[in-house]
Amino acid sequence: MQVIRVLQIEDNRIEARQTQHWLSEAGDGNFNVECVDQLAQGLERLARGEVDIVLLDLNLPDSRGEATFEKLYAAYPEVPIVVLTGEYDDAIGPSTVAKGAQDYLVKQRANSDSLVHVLRYALARHHAQQDKIKNLQLSKSGRVFAFIGAKGGVGTTTTALNVAVTLAMQGKSVILAELRPSFGTLAFHLPQLPARSLRTLLDLPPDRVGQNELKAVLGKGPAELWILLGPQEDEEEFREIDPLRAEAIIRGLSQLAEYVILDLPPEPSLSTQAATTLCHFAAVVTEREPASVQAGRVVVEKLKAWGTRGNLAGGVVQIGVIVVNRTIYANDSMTFADIQEQMGCEIVGISPRGANENLKALNEQVPLVLLLPDSDTALSYVEVANRLTATIVSP
Repeated sequence: MQVIRVLQIEDNRIEARQTQHWLSEAGDGNFNVECVDQLAQGLERLARGEVDIVLLDLNLPDSRGEATFEKLYAAYPEVPIVVLTGEYDDAIGPSTVAKGAQDYLVKQRANSDSLVHVLRYALARHHAQQDKIKNLQLSKSGRVFAFIGAKGGVGTTTTALNVAVTLAMQGKSVILAELRPSFGTLAFHLPQLPARSLRTLLDLPPDRVGQNELKAVLGKGPAELWILLGPQEDEEEFREIDPLRAEAIIRGLSQLAEYVILDLPPEPSLSTQAATTLCHFAAVVTEREPASVQAGRVVVEKLKAWGTRGNLAGGVVQIGVIVVNRTIYANDSMTFADIQEQMGCEIVGISPRGANENLKALNEQVPLVLLLPDSDTALSYVEVANRLTATIVSP
């Protein structure tokens, strides 16, 4: 069995020796433990490579608390980390796992068997995740679908999320990317957030946005969906997305999954233009009331004016409409025939009134197609997913 190289970052010498003693007692001699007592020293050691897993104490002389994990993970997301916590810090362990740690262990409850088990399981899970990401790399570019609202608040993010989850449930490899320059609403739909967001990529020049950088910011979502979350409200600043950077992100994501679902803002911009002109299909989401349809018509005209210069496969970008029934007054609702005529493109999906169902899904942070799969609204999302995949032949 291969020797597991463990880097322990722990400033308490007694606890460090206890850990080393436990691992030496494992019986198979397959742990090689190296210990440093500061985060800075740990980062320097990781820079030299040849470390399989890190056993991290959060309270060190040069860093304390959850920030210790965040700094280490930000610098080396490719190295699995097991966090050590105190018995009064139970909430910190699960929080670091949600942010990217493989596991955590409460010091006062640890023993030789539990430590060995956690390290082996964390390493095995990390390898499984890496293998899954590698399997996402396809010889052909994946299919890219853009969802863009006629205006804000029509349910674009809800639609994009449920369509993406539907495809993932069908066994497809799927990435949902919130390609927005400022805070969006996708975070409200998720039970846990990835440790990084699109904001990380905005600090890189376009030629530095490669597959490794993209993998580092992807988080796990429901139904094995991969998530690229837009900038968050607590991040230092929002900034416009450079069109060359948007193009680099989309091209890179398309090499990592069969399907890339883009959640785009309704406001026209150079980055939205770059994104939609690389898509196989651009779906404009609108309500049935006249003002929304009129706004949607403007979006469709803008998409056509941009020229739909050809998607990643060299074909023509197709445009369609998804109608969401949120209008509560029947007199304000336009007929589907009128909507299709006014917007000048085909309706590819119709979502029935499901405000209560969608609100329940939002409150429970579970996509509707998972929470209430037999509801009419959930089935409408499934129909949209099937329609899009039938329209654009799978790779």
